[in-house]
Amino acid sequence: MAYGPHLAGPGGMATARQGGQRGKGAPVDAAPEFAQLQLQFVDQLQQRYEVIRPLSLFEDRTATQRAQETQLHPETVRTLARRFREQGRLGLLSADQAVVPRGRARRVSDAVRQEIDRLKRLYAGFHDRERARIVFCTLGESIDHKTVKQLWEQSPVVAHTELALDDYHTHADRYQARLQVVQLY
Repeated sequence: MAYGPHLAGPGGMATARQGGQRGKGAPVDAAPEFAQLQLQFVDQLQQRYEVIRPLSLFEDRTATQRAQETQLHPETVRTLARRFREQGRLGLLSADQAVVPRGRARRVSDAVRQEIDRLKRLYAGFHDRERARIVFCTLGESIDHKTVKQLWEQSPVVAHTELALDDYHTHADRYQARLQVVQLY
């Protein structure tokens, strides 16, 4: 199988086609091949990977040979290969670049937590979607019902099962009945 000048064949040597013939062509030196590849690199990580790629894939040459091909110091090639084996692609980053894992995209505000606690103290019979709607109407913050459920379960507040309300018609004075409802809020 013939390989183009930009592809390394088995054994790390590239071959070029001669006169349109199929089959094995003349070997191409890896150093000019790497110099041509270097023009196409977008970032340093890609360039460093291409330095050690033949060492990690083929194992047909030493770090010293690859250093000569890439015009780098042999210790640099060895260090990159070792860090790649130990850490993967992140090991190819330079020391001044830091990788910070993304945190959660959105945090729940303290006001939402307090509202969930207030609802839990008030009445345990609300459904998760009702709780989310109440939080939205009260605070104006949109929150998913699954998040509300998680906050409800994490809340240390003890939930009441019954509201301490009498029937409206059982009160002798209607003013007292309305006052009892208003005091809940």
